Amino acid sequence: MSFEAEVRARPREISDLADRAGDFLAKAGVDARATHHVAMILSELLTNLGTHGGLSDDPATVRISIEPRQVLAEIIDAGPAFDPRSAPAPDFSGSAEDIQVGGLGLFLMRKLASAVDYGRDAGRNRTSFAIERRG
Repeated sequence: MSFEAEVRARPREISDLADRAGDFLAKAGVDARATHHVAMILSELLTNLGTHGGLSDDPATVRISIEPRQVLAEIIDAGPAFDPRSAPAPDFSGSAEDIQVGGLGLFLMRKLASAVDYGRDAGRNRTSFAIERRG
């Protein structure tokens, strides 16, 4: 089973996409944990695309496929080149008040996903990730 949608990196459209992706996964029998993680990571990547990539008007393509042991997701966009694997991890060595804003979402993505990949082809980013299924 697969899911594909076009979405602009705008809050309302991102929220709608996360809901539609979650419904698709739930109806396909994907466990709630994996469904939540996929929706959360898609929201993070698309929000970053709009906020940091300045690409809130050009649609990105989101693809999701379900395999027996994992869910695979991919975002294809025309934003500036950005490999989420290379973003530095937040510095947690200080107090909570000293932690700088930014980078926590990508840090969580790398912790939750069993795989994250990135490539750039013909001026388009291809960011993909896998979430392991349970049950």
